[in-house]
Amino acid sequence: MVNLIRRFQQPLMILVTILIIIAFAWLYNDTRLGEVGSDRVGTIYGRTITQTHFSRIGRTFDLARGLQMNDLVKNLAGFPEEMPDMMIGMYPSSDEMIQEFVWNSMVLRHEADLLGITSTQAERDEAIKKMPVFQTNGVFDINKLKMFVANALAPRGLTEAVFEELVGDHLTFRKLRALLGSTHAPAPSEVRAMYELQHGKRECYVIRWNQQDFLKDQQLSEEDVKKAFEERKTTLLTEEQRKVKFVAFTVPTTDQPLAGKERVEALGKLSDQAEQFSAAMAEKDAKLEEVAARFKVKVEETPLFTASTPPPAFSAVADVTAAAFKLTKDQPNSDAIQAANGYYLMQLAELVAPREQTFEEAKGKLAETLKEERSKEAMALKTTEARNKILAELKAGKSFEEAATAAGVKAEAFPAFSFSEPPTKERDARDVMQAVSRLEAGELSEFVETEGGENATEGGLLVYLAKKLPVEDAKFEQEKGKVAEQVAQFHREGIFRQWLKQRRAASKLQTISLNS
Repeated sequence: MVNLIRRFQQPLMILVTILIIIAFAWLYNDTRLGEVGSDRVGTIYGRTITQTHFSRIGRTFDLARGLQMNDLVKNLAGFPEEMPDMMIGMYPSSDEMIQEFVWNSMVLRHEADLLGITSTQAERDEAIKKMPVFQTNGVFDINKLKMFVANALAPRGLTEAVFEELVGDHLTFRKLRALLGSTHAPAPSEVRAMYELQHGKRECYVIRWNQQDFLKDQQLSEEDVKKAFEERKTTLLTEEQRKVKFVAFTVPTTDQPLAGKERVEALGKLSDQAEQFSAAMAEKDAKLEEVAARFKVKVEETPLFTASTPPPAFSAVADVTAAAFKLTKDQPNSDAIQAANGYYLMQLAELVAPREQTFEEAKGKLAETLKEERSKEAMALKTTEARNKILAELKAGKSFEEAATAAGVKAEAFPAFSFSEPPTKERDARDVMQAVSRLEAGELSEFVETEGGENATEGGLLVYLAKKLPVEDAKFEQEKGKVAEQVAQFHREGIFRQWLKQRRAASKLQTISLNS
């Protein structure tokens, strides 16, 4: 990729394009990567996998989503087969999906090596140039690639080599899928159904409930809280506390922080140093202070801290705090923990186990928990009552708006949309689209609990699919060749998934619980 950038040298753009901002601001979430487990997370093909190695691949999960490698993500992370590729970016990810993506990436690379399937530098360069996020008006824009390296890779400790490796995985996946794929010609009805699924617009209504409306009505007495305390006191524990010693290999803090290629190169050198330090600590009878002196780095020590209140030294590096709580007395030393500003290595110095809280310690948070629980129960009763009433009114022949009014709730028309043109700016767009994907015209969804956040309701909603609008025949005729290939690809992916399942079983994968 370095050669690719050199061939297109131009002045660097000042701002990242809107497309890149949207893709990576919405999808990137590095904090989860500190929660992937202990220093050694498993073995595959007889090889031990460390947290550092696992995390490095895990960080490419959201990177692949932001780059719209939807078919790769879908098949390696275990998204539902029937989910349209364009919805992958809308679907909330989880730790389980990241874990599936990482292990399956390792299987993919191993099997591709055995089969002699690889990609050339020219193929990877060409694939990068064709990515929509690096194009302007359909033409490759080197400035967008440079900004991506500076703003999406470097700040997160990822290198151009990691990016190229991901592009290579995508190419390998497609070659393997084609090699394994069926020559089955899709039926015209399948092609039409796929086109309608992607491009057919839906008209729907949404009924929203805000949990705060139920929360404010909850009243608790002192006796309510005391009773709950007696019932739950064995589970109402103080937070475990840790104290750790650590060394940090980090980029220097200056008035003009390193950026772009300089930052990537600096992080690469720090990575080498951190790995060498980790190897030295693995030697028999190694002592942290002596190894640190040999590497000329300072050993620091934190005060006692909890997972929810990290020490000042770790306040901006959530991965390190999470890793500290994976250390044990039997395995007190961490591997190199990657953070945005460099690498940390820790040694457990002290552990204070949880104990049962007194009533005075527990009552504040317990009261909040009780109110939260009761508000959700009240909301569930209200939504179930409303849904049953609406269904009865619909069965009696009323329109949905009339049925909603009769049930005492407000139905809001949601702008018509298709999955090929998602309504990303609309409130609750993600949850509405997921609900609609499982509905036929005239059906009402089950209650969908929503978590809130930017442009989303904290509470839940019901979604009613009023109608599916017909597609334009002329456009279908223009697109059906491309859609037929997508249907054929769907069949090939089914075969690929079966193959991947078999090859993963042969890898002798053994995992250590990543949440323990």
